[in-house]
Amino acid sequence: MSEPNPNLTYVGKPARNVDGIDKAMGRARYVADMRVPGMLHAAALYSTQPHARIVALDVGPALAMPGVAAAVTAGDFVDQGRWGWPIKDTHMLAFERVRCVGDAIAAVAAETREQARQAVRAIKLELEALPGVFDPAEALEPGAPPIPEKPSEHGAHAGKWNLAETLIVRNGDPDLILDECDIVLDETYTFGHQEHAYLETEAALAIPHADGSLTVYNNCQSPFIARGHLVTVLGLPEDKIQVIQAAVGGGFGGKDDAVYKISGQAAALALKTGRPVLLTLTREESIVTSYKRQASAIRLRIGMDADGRLRAARANLLVDSGAYASVTPLVGWRASMHAAGAYRYEAVHVDTDVVYTNNGYSGAFRGFGNIQAGAAIEQAIDELAERAGIDPIDFRLKNALRPGDRAMTGNVIAHEIGLSACLEWVRAASDWDRKRAEYLPSPPSPLSHKGRGGIRRGIGAACYFHGSSLGAEGADYAGCTVTIENDYGVTLTAGLTDIGQGSRTVYTLIAAEALGVRPARIKVLRPDTETMIESGPTSASRATLVGGNAMRAAGLKLDRLLRWAAADLFHCAPAQVIRDGEHYVGPAEEPARFEAVVDHARALGLTLSASAKWGVPGFKWDFETGAGQPYFCYVFGAQVAEVEVNIDTGETRVLGVWAAHDGGTIIFPQGAAGQMFGGIAQGIGYALMEDIRFDRGYLHDVNFDNYLIPTAADLPDIQGHYVETNFPHGPHGAKNLAEPVMIGAAPAIANALYQATGRRYRHIPVTLERVRLGYDLTRPGSERTCRAALGFGE
Repeated sequence: MSEPNPNLTYVGKPARNVDGIDKAMGRARYVADMRVPGMLHAAALYSTQPHARIVALDVGPALAMPGVAAAVTAGDFVDQGRWGWPIKDTHMLAFERVRCVGDAIAAVAAETREQARQAVRAIKLELEALPGVFDPAEALEPGAPPIPEKPSEHGAHAGKWNLAETLIVRNGDPDLILDECDIVLDETYTFGHQEHAYLETEAALAIPHADGSLTVYNNCQSPFIARGHLVTVLGLPEDKIQVIQAAVGGGFGGKDDAVYKISGQAAALALKTGRPVLLTLTREESIVTSYKRQASAIRLRIGMDADGRLRAARANLLVDSGAYASVTPLVGWRASMHAAGAYRYEAVHVDTDVVYTNNGYSGAFRGFGNIQAGAAIEQAIDELAERAGIDPIDFRLKNALRPGDRAMTGNVIAHEIGLSACLEWVRAASDWDRKRAEYLPSPPSPLSHKGRGGIRRGIGAACYFHGSSLGAEGADYAGCTVTIENDYGVTLTAGLTDIGQGSRTVYTLIAAEALGVRPARIKVLRPDTETMIESGPTSASRATLVGGNAMRAAGLKLDRLLRWAAADLFHCAPAQVIRDGEHYVGPAEEPARFEAVVDHARALGLTLSASAKWGVPGFKWDFETGAGQPYFCYVFGAQVAEVEVNIDTGETRVLGVWAAHDGGTIIFPQGAAGQMFGGIAQGIGYALMEDIRFDRGYLHDVNFDNYLIPTAADLPDIQGHYVETNFPHGPHGAKNLAEPVMIGAAPAIANALYQATGRRYRHIPVTLERVRLGYDLTRPGSERTCRAALGFGE
């Protein structure tokens, strides 16, 4: 990792994760651990059909079951519980139709969890099957079964029922240039769904109060957004709903919409019964009902000169949103902004269609569309390098963005870019040149001819860029508070939440640096809509960049008050006060402890609490013309992967990964390392084994016994490095890193597999069967399996 800044005391130095001990020792309290007097348990009735009309729904038999206190359906919510963002196209409980397997239809509260589950099975439900559509391309064809309630209103696509969004990039005219290019690649890359696989399933505890107000504990990522949806569907004012985020056992983007739904169901039951209601999902329910990473198809047409200079690109993206939009339109937008990669072009066009199907719905997931976009372009870049006869890293260095260049979207990048340094580091650290020559490109592996292949090795590279924070996806700001308590401890609140990425520790270190106090003095309150400043969604890896700036500003405000108090105590000007650890020193060089200065500040009548908000500097993207500046800055990185392949069995082992990331200043080194290694581990799973498949809307894998994720035995040695660049707009120069460090893993592995086997694998994941046979074995989804997963037995 990079060297710490000697001018900083706490930032960039080894530190203890403020949540680590409680989580490691089992003391952290998750929602499922909570118990309150009089609490009821809830369960939901889910659809086992991918598309159907609700003909009859009678909860009466459930209400007659032992221990049952209440049941709710869509009619128990305002406007039948309609909600959603950016498209309001879903319900807290299905209304009139179900659009995918796992749609919740009714919910029941009972004295015990088992009683609630038995009552759910007693509900009388009659569904009339409707035609479904499960392929995004087929969903756009004339006559395809309509999924949303009304057709698209998007320009040329107006009147098409299943189009959720269209997105464009228009930078120059690539068609004229492509006609002139010496070499033109035209390939399509496809990607399957991916499950978030967080260890803690979705959970919510709703507690009603005598005044009609409501407190909801849940494990969502964005408590204020959760409150906003509850206000919409419950008809209560904001000041009557409090949302508190408990400890979160993993999120990766997956703890928003799915948690909002069960929070609404638990809240409606709590208001109806006047008693607390806990709703937690089983693993099977979680996998079947939660949203996934989008399956996508990306066609790239890229032209270059004979000497390997990239000139123009055209990209067409088809994104499966599933039954509901969730945030997939925004995911599609970010994918569009990165579809041609971190390279110089004369012109780029991108056209993206986000499409409804009757598959389970898709939503936010680490990387937010750039995982698919990055994997596509980085495989294409490798193919272009081969056609040009240039080493893949040399080819990337030849075309990589540098300060002052225009990104693929046409905007000038004015800040420092560490991409070339990242590429040079992974090249040296991986011993690229020697291994690349030693692992000569293999002839195509003989498929289905056992015993002719043996063990082969390959090494591959990939790089990436990633727009920082939300960009033009939405208003981008955050707020924080810093307060000195009567016991001289320091309390922080932050509007952006910690879902395991370590932001509570980051805020602790930033506040400690600003105030000059030991991190041990500081505690960070749990996110709570009544105590923290609304800051938008916790997404886009913006907790450190945006939230960290707000925390630093609040800390510096409070530090200024304390310096004034110290100056008054020393009878000198504030500029004459210096800090030595937790001591203030004046001209007489007689130090005063932090506590003494705090006492003097209080005696002066100063309020020792400060708040601050920080917003991303202005920029503009025009969605209609597909032009402008999509982000105020970017991060960059590169990875090399080395693989060993058994051609006879198709087994692939990743032997090593070398990763470098341009993250500005690193605030919390252990946390940054954890994000890098965790992102690479998740990328290895995405590359080789994680494959959620829908067959006519039904899942095959509904538990971790079938859905495989990497274990410690699957992970290689990983060497990581952070290239620190000068970024004046971040807290102490920091940029974001949690999401983008995953982007390079899958394409680097796919490119290494090509050198090892001589075959291009343009579909992710590259499963054992795909390596061995050239295609994936059929694994049909099963209504029977899904029914069992949703509580209906065999």
